[in-house]
Amino acid sequence: MAIVFIPSQLQKLTGAAQVEVDRETVRAVVEQMEKQFPGIQQRLFEDDQLSPTLQLSVDHVMTRALSTSVTPSTEIHFLPVIGGG
Repeated sequence: MAIVFIPSQLQKLTGAAQVEVDRETVRAVVEQMEKQFPGIQQRLFEDDQLSPTLQLSVDHVMTRALSTSVTPSTEIHFLPVIGGG
């Protein structure tokens, strides 16, 4: 199963820093997580896309594509956007 690393500000919804989910795409992973942890999808998505306050890393590759494929060995990280200048 894919391992999803949960940002600290969302861990109160999951009760854990990481969860395991068996799905084929990042979008399907989040939809499954919503069934287990109601309210998490609205915190991760905005207008059916990744929230602009988050970055997505799938197997150490940054992406915004929710259609990114997931395998049983995939690591998914939802990371807060860090601004600066």
